[in-house]
Amino acid sequence: MILAIDIGNTTTNCGLFERGRLASQWSMPTRLTRTPQQLVRRLKGPRFRKISQIVICSVVPRMLPRLTRALRARSSTPIRIVGRHLKVPLKNRYRYPKQVGMDRLVGAYAALRTYKRDCIVADFGTAITIDVVTKSGDYLGGVIAPGLEISLEALAAKTALLPRVTLRKPPELLGRDTANSIRSGILYGCAALCDGLITRLKQRYAPRAAVVATGGASSLLVRHTRTIDYLRPHLVLEGLYKLSIVNKR
Repeated sequence: MILAIDIGNTTTNCGLFERGRLASQWSMPTRLTRTPQQLVRRLKGPRFRKISQIVICSVVPRMLPRLTRALRARSSTPIRIVGRHLKVPLKNRYRYPKQVGMDRLVGAYAALRTYKRDCIVADFGTAITIDVVTKSGDYLGGVIAPGLEISLEALAAKTALLPRVTLRKPPELLGRDTANSIRSGILYGCAALCDGLITRLKQRYAPRAAVVATGGASSLLVRHTRTIDYLRPHLVLEGLYKLSIVNKR
């Protein structure tokens, strides 16, 4: 059994893989003082002893040492960190390769391994990232835009009269009250942004690419887009598992 952990800015996603299958998945808010203890409590008992390897990907540098210390205090299970112990086997064509978040590379790698063709990966997390990876294994780069929750928070924080609303599908496209006007603008606006960017990226870099959506908001957004071919909400976890197999010591 392999435990995959994807530490994001807002959410930490975890998955237990058994015999090549995602047997269990759960998420928790990323909080420096709470997440390590919450994770260890979740894994206590016989379940922890079945884990043969822990694979971690993180975009929150301060969280990583805290989480690894908490895990090592409870178990001697090997911990392998992407970028330190595990290398993502892609040719990183970013001008400054170290600027690319490891989660973006892992997602691109997972898509390439799954569909074996040019891929465009749209990750709807704290930020929206849309990345291009070629069939030959070249990670070309991508685009970054504010995510849905960030957009909601910005409207509430930077305006005098607009409230903070929860994100859900509005009853119709045209908002007839302030809360649903915000929901409509954010949801359909992000879907339109996604379609527009993906269309341009395909035309210029990968006309026959498979377009894969992932991330916490992907299930909500995909039904309102026209360009997404595949929905894989846990693509980064799948990539971590694939890396653990490829990089067996």
